[in-house]
Amino acid sequence: MTTTLTIRKAEPSDLDAADDLRAEATAWLASKGLDQWQPDQPRVPTRASTAAAIDRGVCYLAHDEADQLVGTITVDDWADPEFWTPCERAEPALYVHRMIVPRDAAGTDIGGRLLDWAGDLAASAGRRWLRLDAWKGNTALHRYYERHGFTHVRTVDLWHRGSGSLFQRLTA
Repeated sequence: MTTTLTIRKAEPSDLDAADDLRAEATAWLASKGLDQWQPDQPRVPTRASTAAAIDRGVCYLAHDEADQLVGTITVDDWADPEFWTPCERAEPALYVHRMIVPRDAAGTDIGGRLLDWAGDLAASAGRRWLRLDAWKGNTALHRYYERHGFTHVRTVDLWHRGSGSLFQRLTA
């Protein structure tokens, strides 16, 4: 059965719900032995970064037909200069950050549908690429993105960053 999704911009009143998804994902990643998004790692998602994305109007929430929160995704034009080259940053692209699906909705391909939605958003904005960076050590996540049409561009291995596996796919 396909779940009908309603995707809308998050509002300041949604901060607690969006941050609860981030906290759940952080705990789940730790339970899997991954250091991704853990507090001792540099530049991890925080409540403050979620609030800032909401304030900028680039954080989105997905609800199912029962109005249950089943995901969040941040999509903007910020290309991390430590990862993307000046030539790449000059190309028309949108970037995915902090895509999260709660564990009770895992396995329903909501993440894939959020990526498709983000690709449509990028295409409608005249952007050629949908890009993201993924945690270097989370190879299961890399395979997930590849299954959803993303190509691995390269891995940037900086000692002070856990992320750095770069992926992109065309929007059209």
